[in-house]
Amino acid sequence: MKKIFKAVGILCFSVILSSLLYANETEVIDLAGRKVTIPKESKKVLALTGPSFEKILMLGETEKIVGVAPSAVNNWSKIVSPNIKNIPIIKNPKTPNVEELMSLGAEYAFYWNLPESIDKLKQVGIEAIVTQFPSNDNPKTIEEFIKFQKDEVRVTAQALGGEALEKEKLWNKYFDSKVDMILSRTKNLKPEEIPNVYYARSDEGLVCFSKNSYPQFLVEIAGGNYLAKDTLKEMNDTVTIEKIISWNPDVIFTGRLKSTGIITDNPSWSGLKAVQNNRVYLCPTGIKDWDYSSENILLLQYIAKMLHPELFKDIDMKKEIKYYYNTFYGYDISDENIENILNHKDPSGK
Repeated sequence: MKKIFKAVGILCFSVILSSLLYANETEVIDLAGRKVTIPKESKKVLALTGPSFEKILMLGETEKIVGVAPSAVNNWSKIVSPNIKNIPIIKNPKTPNVEELMSLGAEYAFYWNLPESIDKLKQVGIEAIVTQFPSNDNPKTIEEFIKFQKDEVRVTAQALGGEALEKEKLWNKYFDSKVDMILSRTKNLKPEEIPNVYYARSDEGLVCFSKNSYPQFLVEIAGGNYLAKDTLKEMNDTVTIEKIISWNPDVIFTGRLKSTGIITDNPSWSGLKAVQNNRVYLCPTGIKDWDYSSENILLLQYIAKMLHPELFKDIDMKKEIKYYYNTFYGYDISDENIENILNHKDPSGK
């Protein structure tokens, strides 16, 4: 009988101990479908993918970050989130120095679906939570794109926990309201009302956001025909000026340029309808490039307004930027800096 009681006692103790240990952990299913177990109160997080710092900032948890990707640090992130200046920059995050990451005490990293690097991180006790994929594994439809944007924020919030979960709900509500509003108007456009759109991203204007890139889906939601949707490479591809001339876009957006002059001042582009009709638009920039961050919900509204000014004359981009920065970054942005964002300038106006 004593042996039975002892066995029962040991079993109960094991169950209690297991429950206590589990209570200090949380399980996240990442975007690759992997179950990842991390400490519930994680304090040391790596923001290694390009968009992850901005998403953590938007969710209000930057104090947990112990390492960021180089692309996270720019003049906007420095003024909106000054503590980024004190966070170590992790060079080559896709092939990281695991000893360096270990020395930072990192508990988990927001990462790409790169199995070999994920295994290396795990070997030194750092879990990887997949929130991004290699460039050949992008969403393939508007529906997949919308779901992916929301899922990336959701998984990030679940890993961070706490107030991030409430912030995620608020962001989702904003995201859904803007997407639904724009789709409700563009779905009834006639074929002749849908402009042909080219979206350049390099200094020469010949490297474009290509098929299955975020800008493709943003343009399509906003009521445009995305000319580079059938390119050979996903996300980024190079096309010839002859190809662009054959497309003869009605509208051109420049995504990561300081000026539209590379196109409008180049005689090779002068015969295009977009140039002749003054429909070459410089895309704004912010904490992260608007095309590949949660700020792409702002870019969606900007593109919709540029493509269909009458249909979206009620969109006030200055008000939307002010609301977004106040609500999601906790930053009271000045009117001057709103103008700088809209003109693809940094906070100094350069």
